[in-house]
Amino acid sequence: MSIRAHFQSWISRQWQKKGIWAWVTSPLALAYGLIASKRREAYLSGKQKPYRAPVPVLVIGNIYVGGTGKTPLACAIAELLQRQGWHPGLVSRGYGRLNDATVATGQGPDLDWQEFGDEPALIAHKTGMPVSVHQNRAQAAELLLARFAQTDIIVSDDGLQHYGLARDFEILVQDDRGTGNGFLLPAGPLRESLERLNEVDLVLTRSTHIRIGLEPGFSLQIDQFWQPATGLKLDPAQFVTQAKSQGSIAAAAGIGVPQRFFMSLLEVGITLQDCYPLADHAAIDLHWLNSLSAKTILITEKDAIKLDKPIADHRIWVAQTSVNWWRDDIDAFLTQRLAAAGIKHSES
Repeated sequence: MSIRAHFQSWISRQWQKKGIWAWVTSPLALAYGLIASKRREAYLSGKQKPYRAPVPVLVIGNIYVGGTGKTPLACAIAELLQRQGWHPGLVSRGYGRLNDATVATGQGPDLDWQEFGDEPALIAHKTGMPVSVHQNRAQAAELLLARFAQTDIIVSDDGLQHYGLARDFEILVQDDRGTGNGFLLPAGPLRESLERLNEVDLVLTRSTHIRIGLEPGFSLQIDQFWQPATGLKLDPAQFVTQAKSQGSIAAAAGIGVPQRFFMSLLEVGITLQDCYPLADHAAIDLHWLNSLSAKTILITEKDAIKLDKPIADHRIWVAQTSVNWWRDDIDAFLTQRLAAAGIKHSES
């Protein structure tokens, strides 16, 4: 485990309790909270004017920093909107991109992750919708609409705290960790106060404990395993049978909570000999993967986006996932909630 990944793991554990770390850093959390609240109030009071796009803006974000499932949820929401006749476009910060100075806008499955960031590139790959990335989401939205005139709704990924872009609907994503110790950064994991849970339009909970039909929530499930070297795709049962016959299996993950990926592999029947938790957004070196002795190497879709192409190593497999909604009526449910906020498609 890298030093960065080790620190992320340690701090995540501290954020689940009100221990020494929380109390020592609580003055910093207080200062952080004051700055964040003043910044938000400046937009709410009209002292600062946000950019109002000519199309509806749906924001997906969290108050718990990192790893709650925003990216797969953004894909699922976009696909839901597409089924209903919308033409969504994505705006995002594009974390990890090499050049933050310019707006990057594009569409298609082969966007360069170094130009767009790993998560926007993955979302573009999975949904086909146009994406626009910049640290100033208002600028990203303006260029998105200028280049892709068919866009009639904007999905802002991880944009809950970016008040410079006016929004019509806010979705807050949380997971089994809840709100941790309840402290703001850096004493705890929260970007904003707990009050935001009651202010957003919709809270979606990601959990491994599925509660079908009881509340709006979701889990992630592995649909298939893809071998980049050949293009072969196997369902979980087929893959488990093949992988077990070939010998040792290793897994690497550079996501917010790597352990969650390793657990999902165990749940489909895969026994891992080695696990390599990497820092979130970390690039995986193909030479490093090639040096591993395992007969099968599993990685996430987010990591696969960052591998240099072509990938010739037949041991590398990508676990491809999708959102499993708890509600069977999720299309109708979200449509109703959007309509209640004044967002209704002209064709619906």
